[in-house]
Amino acid sequence: MSLSKGLIQNIIQQKVLLDGLSNDDLAEFCQLANITYRDGSPIVSDQDYDFIYLAELKRRLPHHSLLQTIEPEGQSFSEEKVLLPEVMLSTDKAYSWDEILKWIERIEKSCLEVGLNINDIQIKATPKLDGFAGYDDGLHLYTRGDGKKGSDITRVFNRGLQTFNDCKRGQGAGEIVVKKSYFEQYLSDSFEHPRNFQASLIKEKALDEKAQKSINDKAALFVPFSQLPSWVGSINELKSNFSQIVGNILTMVDFDVDGVVFELTHQVLKRHMGANRKFHRWQIAFKENKDKAQV
Repeated sequence: MSLSKGLIQNIIQQKVLLDGLSNDDLAEFCQLANITYRDGSPIVSDQDYDFIYLAELKRRLPHHSLLQTIEPEGQSFSEEKVLLPEVMLSTDKAYSWDEILKWIERIEKSCLEVGLNINDIQIKATPKLDGFAGYDDGLHLYTRGDGKKGSDITRVFNRGLQTFNDCKRGQGAGEIVVKKSYFEQYLSDSFEHPRNFQASLIKEKALDEKAQKSINDKAALFVPFSQLPSWVGSINELKSNFSQIVGNILTMVDFDVDGVVFELTHQVLKRHMGANRKFHRWQIAFKENKDKAQV
Protein backbone atom coordinates (compact mmCIF):
# COMPACT_ATOMS: atom_id res chain seq x y z
CA MET A 1 0.00 0.00 0.00
CA SER A 2 1.43 3.36 -1.02
CA LEU A 3 -0.88 5.45 1.19
CA SER A 4 0.72 6.16 4.56
CA LYS A 5 -1.28 5.71 7.77
CA GLY A 6 -0.99 9.44 8.35
CA LEU A 7 -2.42 10.30 4.95
CA ILE A 8 -5.25 7.81 5.41
CA GLN A 9 -6.19 9.43 8.72
CA ASN A 10 -6.02 12.89 7.20
CA ILE A 11 -8.36 11.82 4.40
CA ILE A 12 -10.79 10.26 6.88
CA GLN A 13 -10.77 13.42 9.00
CA GLN A 14 -11.09 15.52 5.82
CA LYS A 15 -7.87 17.38 6.59
CA VAL A 16 -6.84 16.35 3.09
CA LEU A 17 -9.63 17.09 0.60
CA LEU A 18 -10.30 15.62 -2.81
CA ASP A 19 -8.33 18.24 -4.72
CA GLY A 20 -5.29 17.26 -2.66
CA LEU A 21 -5.43 13.63 -3.83
CA SER A 22 -3.89 12.24 -6.97
CA ASN A 23 -5.92 9.81 -9.06
CA ASP A 24 -3.86 6.91 -7.70
CA ASP A 25 -4.31 8.05 -4.09
CA LEU A 26 -8.06 8.44 -4.57
CA ALA A 27 -8.42 5.02 -6.19
CA GLU A 28 -6.37 3.35 -3.46
CA PHE A 29 -8.37 5.05 -0.72
CA CYS A 30 -11.64 3.93 -2.33
CA GLN A 31 -10.37 0.36 -2.48
CA LEU A 32 -9.32 0.50 1.17
CA ALA A 33 -12.67 2.00 2.21
CA ASN A 34 -14.49 -0.72 0.30
CA ILE A 35 -12.49 -3.57 1.83
CA THR A 36 -12.85 -2.28 5.39
CA TYR A 37 -16.59 -1.72 4.86
CA ARG A 38 -17.09 -5.26 3.62
CA ASP A 39 -14.98 -6.64 6.47
CA GLY A 40 -17.22 -4.89 8.99
CA SER A 41 -14.86 -2.10 10.08
CA PRO A 42 -15.74 0.90 7.89
CA ILE A 43 -13.30 3.82 7.96
CA VAL A 44 -15.79 6.28 6.44
CA SER A 45 -19.57 6.42 6.44
CA ASP A 46 -21.55 4.82 3.64
CA GLN A 47 -22.77 8.31 2.71
CA ASP A 48 -19.25 9.72 2.40
CA TYR A 49 -18.04 6.68 0.46
CA ASP A 50 -20.87 6.92 -2.08
CA PHE A 51 -21.29 10.65 -2.42
CA ILE A 52 -17.74 11.93 -1.95
CA TYR A 53 -15.04 9.40 -2.73
CA LEU A 54 -16.72 6.98 -5.13
CA ALA A 55 -18.48 9.86 -6.91
CA GLU A 56 -15.12 11.58 -7.45
CA LEU A 57 -13.53 8.33 -8.65
CA LYS A 58 -16.37 7.93 -11.13
CA ARG A 59 -15.84 11.50 -12.35
CA ARG A 60 -12.07 11.13 -12.75
CA LEU A 61 -11.68 7.47 -13.70
CA PRO A 62 -15.04 6.18 -14.97
CA HIS A 63 -13.49 2.94 -16.22
CA HIS A 64 -11.67 2.03 -13.01
CA SER A 65 -12.04 -1.65 -12.10
CA LEU A 66 -13.76 -0.78 -8.81
CA LEU A 67 -16.62 0.70 -10.85
CA GLN A 68 -16.81 -2.10 -13.40
CA THR A 69 -16.71 -5.33 -11.39
CA ILE A 70 -17.88 -6.69 -8.03
CA GLU A 71 -15.74 -5.31 -5.25
CA PRO A 72 -13.40 -7.95 -3.77
CA GLU A 73 -13.86 -9.55 -0.35
CA GLY A 74 -11.00 -9.75 2.13
CA GLN A 75 -9.90 -12.70 4.25
CA SER A 76 -11.84 -11.76 7.40
CA PHE A 77 -14.51 -14.44 7.05
CA SER A 78 -12.41 -17.23 5.53
CA GLU A 79 -9.17 -17.68 3.65
CA GLU A 80 -10.70 -20.24 1.30
CA LYS A 81 -13.36 -19.04 -1.13
CA VAL A 82 -15.95 -21.43 -2.55
CA LEU A 83 -18.09 -21.31 -5.68
CA LEU A 84 -21.52 -19.78 -5.06
CA PRO A 85 -24.68 -21.68 -6.09
CA GLU A 86 -25.41 -18.83 -8.50
CA VAL A 87 -23.75 -15.56 -9.44
CA MET A 88 -24.54 -12.71 -7.05
CA LEU A 89 -24.18 -9.32 -8.68
CA SER A 90 -24.12 -5.90 -7.07
CA THR A 91 -26.88 -3.34 -7.66
CA ASP A 92 -26.53 -0.31 -9.89
CA LYS A 93 -27.01 2.99 -8.04
CA ALA A 94 -29.00 6.11 -8.82
CA TYR A 95 -28.48 9.23 -6.74
CA SER A 96 -31.11 11.47 -8.32
CA TRP A 97 -34.53 11.37 -9.97
CA ASP A 98 -32.85 12.14 -13.30
CA GLU A 99 -30.85 8.91 -13.04
CA ILE A 100 -34.03 6.97 -12.26
CA LEU A 101 -35.64 8.54 -15.35
CA LYS A 102 -32.71 7.38 -17.49
CA TRP A 103 -33.23 3.85 -16.14
CA ILE A 104 -36.93 4.06 -17.03
CA GLU A 105 -35.99 5.24 -20.53
CA ARG A 106 -33.82 2.15 -20.95
CA ILE A 107 -36.78 0.03 -19.89
CA GLU A 108 -39.03 1.78 -22.43
CA LYS A 109 -36.47 1.20 -25.18
CA SER A 110 -36.20 -2.48 -24.25
CA CYS A 111 -40.00 -2.83 -24.34
CA LEU A 112 -40.00 -1.59 -27.93
CA GLU A 113 -37.25 -4.05 -28.84
CA VAL A 114 -39.24 -7.07 -27.61
CA GLY A 115 -42.72 -5.82 -28.52
CA LEU A 116 -44.07 -5.23 -25.02
CA ASN A 117 -46.51 -2.51 -23.97
CA ILE A 118 -44.84 -0.27 -21.40
CA ASN A 119 -48.21 0.17 -19.67
CA ASP A 120 -48.22 -3.55 -18.84
CA ILE A 121 -44.85 -3.40 -17.08
CA GLN A 122 -44.77 -3.51 -13.28
CA ILE A 123 -42.04 -2.17 -11.02
CA LYS A 124 -41.34 -3.64 -7.60
CA ALA A 125 -39.76 -1.54 -4.84
CA THR A 126 -38.20 -2.91 -1.64
CA PRO A 127 -36.00 -1.53 1.15
CA LYS A 128 -32.27 -1.64 0.42
CA LEU A 129 -30.90 -3.26 3.55
CA ASP A 130 -27.55 -2.11 4.91
CA GLY A 131 -26.35 -5.51 6.10
CA PHE A 132 -24.10 -8.36 4.99
CA ALA A 133 -25.15 -9.85 1.67
CA GLY A 134 -25.36 -13.63 1.58
CA TYR A 135 -26.85 -16.57 -0.26
CA ASP A 136 -28.74 -19.38 1.50
CA ASP A 137 -29.19 -22.55 -0.54
CA GLY A 138 -30.89 -24.38 2.32
CA LEU A 139 -27.76 -26.27 3.33
CA HIS A 140 -25.08 -23.60 3.36
CA LEU A 141 -24.89 -19.85 3.77
CA TYR A 142 -22.31 -17.94 1.74
CA THR A 143 -21.07 -14.37 1.61
CA ARG A 144 -21.39 -12.65 -1.76
CA GLY A 145 -17.62 -12.44 -2.14
CA ASP A 146 -16.66 -11.32 -5.63
CA GLY A 147 -20.02 -12.46 -6.99
CA LYS A 148 -18.76 -15.86 -8.09
CA LYS A 149 -16.87 -17.12 -5.05
CA GLY A 150 -17.54 -16.30 -1.41
CA SER A 151 -16.97 -17.56 2.11
CA ASP A 152 -18.97 -20.41 3.63
CA ILE A 153 -20.49 -18.87 6.77
CA THR A 154 -22.99 -21.63 7.58
CA ARG A 155 -21.63 -21.41 11.13
CA VAL A 156 -23.93 -18.40 11.62
CA PHE A 157 -27.01 -20.63 11.29
CA ASN A 158 -25.32 -23.23 13.49
CA ARG A 159 -25.05 -20.51 16.14
CA GLY A 160 -28.82 -20.20 16.09
CA LEU A 161 -29.44 -17.40 13.59
CA GLN A 162 -33.07 -17.38 12.44
CA THR A 163 -34.72 -16.16 9.26
CA PHE A 164 -36.98 -13.13 8.90
CA ASN A 165 -40.67 -13.95 9.46
CA ASP A 166 -39.55 -17.48 10.46
CA CYS A 167 -39.59 -18.32 6.76
CA LYS A 168 -38.10 -21.50 5.34
CA ARG A 169 -34.42 -21.56 4.53
CA GLY A 170 -33.11 -21.91 1.00
CA GLN A 171 -34.68 -18.76 -0.46
CA GLY A 172 -31.47 -17.55 -2.04
CA ALA A 173 -30.05 -14.06 -1.76
CA GLY A 174 -30.57 -11.90 1.31
CA GLU A 175 -28.74 -10.08 4.07
CA ILE A 176 -27.71 -10.60 7.67
CA VAL A 177 -29.04 -7.65 9.66
CA VAL A 178 -29.88 -6.58 13.20
CA LYS A 179 -33.04 -4.79 14.24
CA LYS A 180 -32.34 -1.08 14.44
CA SER A 181 -34.31 -0.57 17.65
CA TYR A 182 -32.51 -3.48 19.32
CA PHE A 183 -29.08 -2.23 18.30
CA GLU A 184 -29.76 1.25 19.64
CA GLN A 185 -31.04 -0.07 22.97
CA TYR A 186 -28.70 -2.96 23.71
CA LEU A 187 -25.63 -2.84 21.45
CA SER A 188 -24.74 0.74 20.56
CA ASP A 189 -22.62 1.16 23.69
CA SER A 190 -20.43 -1.79 22.65
CA PHE A 191 -20.36 -1.45 18.86
CA GLU A 192 -19.67 1.76 16.97
CA HIS A 193 -21.82 0.80 14.00
CA PRO A 194 -24.31 -2.01 13.20
CA ARG A 195 -21.89 -3.22 10.54
CA ASN A 196 -19.21 -3.85 13.18
CA PHE A 197 -21.72 -5.95 15.09
CA GLN A 198 -22.94 -7.83 12.01
CA ALA A 199 -19.35 -8.74 11.16
CA SER A 200 -18.86 -10.15 14.66
CA LEU A 201 -21.70 -12.61 14.01
CA ILE A 202 -19.99 -13.93 10.89
CA LYS A 203 -16.34 -14.17 11.85
CA GLU A 204 -14.89 -17.48 12.93
CA LYS A 205 -14.09 -16.47 16.50
CA ALA A 206 -16.53 -17.40 19.26
CA LEU A 207 -19.46 -15.04 19.79
CA ASP A 208 -19.50 -12.74 22.78
CA GLU A 209 -22.46 -12.79 25.16
CA LYS A 210 -24.27 -9.82 23.60
CA ALA A 211 -23.98 -11.22 20.09
CA GLN A 212 -25.33 -14.61 21.15
CA LYS A 213 -28.19 -12.94 23.02
CA SER A 214 -29.16 -10.94 19.93
CA ILE A 215 -29.46 -14.22 18.03
CA ASN A 216 -31.46 -15.82 20.84
CA ASP A 217 -33.74 -12.75 20.93
CA LYS A 218 -34.27 -12.97 17.15
CA ALA A 219 -32.93 -9.45 16.77
CA ALA A 220 -30.15 -10.58 14.44
CA LEU A 221 -31.65 -12.29 11.41
CA PHE A 222 -31.04 -13.46 7.87
CA VAL A 223 -33.55 -11.66 5.65
CA PRO A 224 -34.16 -13.23 2.23
CA PHE A 225 -34.92 -10.47 -0.26
CA SER A 226 -38.02 -12.40 -1.30
CA GLN A 227 -39.47 -11.85 2.19
CA LEU A 228 -39.15 -8.06 2.21
CA PRO A 229 -42.32 -5.94 2.17
CA SER A 230 -42.75 -4.20 -1.15
CA TRP A 231 -44.61 -1.76 -3.36
CA VAL A 232 -45.64 -2.89 -6.84
CA GLY A 233 -47.07 -0.60 -9.48
CA SER A 234 -46.86 0.72 -13.02
CA ILE A 235 -44.16 3.00 -14.36
CA ASN A 236 -46.69 5.84 -14.53
CA GLU A 237 -47.52 5.32 -10.86
CA LEU A 238 -43.81 5.36 -10.03
CA LYS A 239 -43.34 8.62 -11.93
CA SER A 240 -46.34 10.27 -10.28
CA ASN A 241 -45.64 9.16 -6.70
CA PHE A 242 -41.88 8.64 -6.58
CA SER A 243 -41.14 10.64 -3.42
CA GLN A 244 -44.05 9.13 -1.52
CA ILE A 245 -43.10 5.60 -2.57
CA VAL A 246 -39.49 6.12 -1.49
CA GLY A 247 -40.56 7.60 1.84
CA ASN A 248 -42.89 4.69 2.58
CA ILE A 249 -40.37 2.02 1.60
CA LEU A 250 -37.64 3.52 3.79
CA THR A 251 -39.79 3.03 6.91
CA MET A 252 -41.17 -0.45 6.18
CA VAL A 253 -38.69 -2.45 8.28
CA ASP A 254 -36.89 -2.10 11.61
CA PHE A 255 -33.46 -2.53 10.03
CA ASP A 256 -30.83 -0.12 8.77
CA VAL A 257 -31.90 0.88 5.27
CA ASP A 258 -29.77 3.00 2.94
CA GLY A 259 -32.02 3.25 -0.10
CA VAL A 260 -34.77 1.70 -2.18
CA VAL A 261 -34.31 -1.07 -4.74
CA PHE A 262 -36.45 -0.85 -7.88
CA GLU A 263 -36.69 -3.82 -10.23
CA LEU A 264 -38.74 -5.24 -13.06
CA THR A 265 -41.10 -8.15 -12.46
CA HIS A 266 -41.56 -9.15 -16.12
CA GLN A 267 -39.33 -12.18 -16.73
CA VAL A 268 -39.04 -11.79 -20.52
CA LEU A 269 -38.02 -8.16 -20.18
CA LYS A 270 -35.54 -9.00 -17.41
CA ARG A 271 -33.88 -11.62 -19.59
CA HIS A 272 -33.73 -9.18 -22.51
CA MET A 273 -32.11 -6.40 -20.46
CA GLY A 274 -29.66 -8.84 -18.89
CA ALA A 275 -26.60 -7.80 -16.92
CA ASN A 276 -23.04 -6.62 -17.22
CA ARG A 277 -20.12 -7.83 -15.11
CA LYS A 278 -21.27 -5.90 -12.06
CA PHE A 279 -25.05 -5.54 -11.96
CA HIS A 280 -28.41 -6.45 -13.51
CA ARG A 281 -29.70 -3.80 -15.92
CA TRP A 282 -33.30 -4.47 -14.85
CA GLN A 283 -32.63 -3.36 -11.28
CA ILE A 284 -31.44 -0.15 -9.66
CA ALA A 285 -31.05 1.22 -6.12
CA PHE A 286 -32.00 4.80 -5.33
CA LYS A 287 -29.80 6.35 -2.65
CA GLU A 288 -30.36 9.90 -1.50
CA ASN A 289 -27.53 12.06 -0.19
CA LYS A 290 -28.83 13.08 3.22
CA ASP A 291 -25.58 14.50 4.56
CA LYS A 292 -24.85 16.86 1.65
CA ALA A 293 -21.22 16.79 2.72
CA GLN A 294 -18.98 19.43 1.16
CA VAL A 295 -15.35 18.76 0.32
